[in-house]
Amino acid sequence: MKLHLANNQITGLPGSLATMHSLTKLNLSHNRIVHIPTCVYSMKGLVFLHLACNRLETIADQIQDLVNLKILIVEGNSIHTLPKTLCFLESLELLNVDFNDLQNVPVEMYQLSKLGRLACHPLDKGLHIIHNPLLKPIQEVLQGGLSALYNYLKPT
Repeated sequence: MKLHLANNQITGLPGSLATMHSLTKLNLSHNRIVHIPTCVYSMKGLVFLHLACNRLETIADQIQDLVNLKILIVEGNSIHTLPKTLCFLESLELLNVDFNDLQNVPVEMYQLSKLGRLACHPLDKGLHIIHNPLLKPIQEVLQGGLSALYNYLKPT
C-alpha cells in the first residue's frame, strides 16, 4: 500500500495514521514538515520513506523502529546531525542526505553495509551525501569512497 502526499504544504499527520501497518511507501516530500510525524515511526511495514524538500532539522531516534526501511530520502532539508539509531537499519540500501547541514556522520555508520557505495546519480542505491558542510577529515575521507569512510569510522 502506498500513500503519496507530496506538494501539499503539510506540516504534520494525524496520529490515527499510526495504524497503517501495511503501508510500504510513504511520500511526504515538498511539504512544510519540521519533525517527522510520530505516527510514521509506527508504520513498521515501510520500505520507502520520502521526506525531501521539507523543513526537517533532526531525525528522531525512533527511526530505528522502521526495521524494514530500504530507502530513506531526506535531501534538501536542514538536518544538522544523523542519529546513531539510523545506523541500526540493516536493510537500508539508499540513504539520501544531500543538501542538508551535516557536518559529521555517526561513527556507527559503517554498520550500514547494504548502502554499498557513495552514490552520484539520484536513482543509484548507496549513500548520497554531497552538498553538506562536512568537517575535515570526513570531507577528505569521502574522496576515497564509502569503504574509505567506513574504514575511518570503524573502531580499531
